[in-house]
Amino acid sequence: MSESKALCTDTELFAAALFQLQVSVWERTADDIPVRVEDGGTIERITPVSVKINGIYYVRSECEFRVDRSGIKS
Repeated sequence: MSESKALCTDTELFAAALFQLQVSVWERTADDIPVRVEDGGTIERITPVSVKINGIYYVRSECEFRVDRSGIKS
C-alpha cells in the first residue's frame, strides 16, 4: 500500500498544480470516516474556497486533497 501526503497549504496545492501531480479528493462521513470521492486528477483551478479537479469543484473546508508519495521527488 502506498503512502499519501495531504496537501494542507496554498503552496502545496499550487505546487501540485504546477507539476501536474495526480491528486485524490477525500471527504469525511458523519461518522468521521474518510471516503475517497475522486481517484485522481490534476488540479485545474484553485480559489480561496474551492479546488477544481476533473471539471468538478471541491470545497476546500470540506475536503482533503492528497498525492501519492511515490509521485513526489525528494
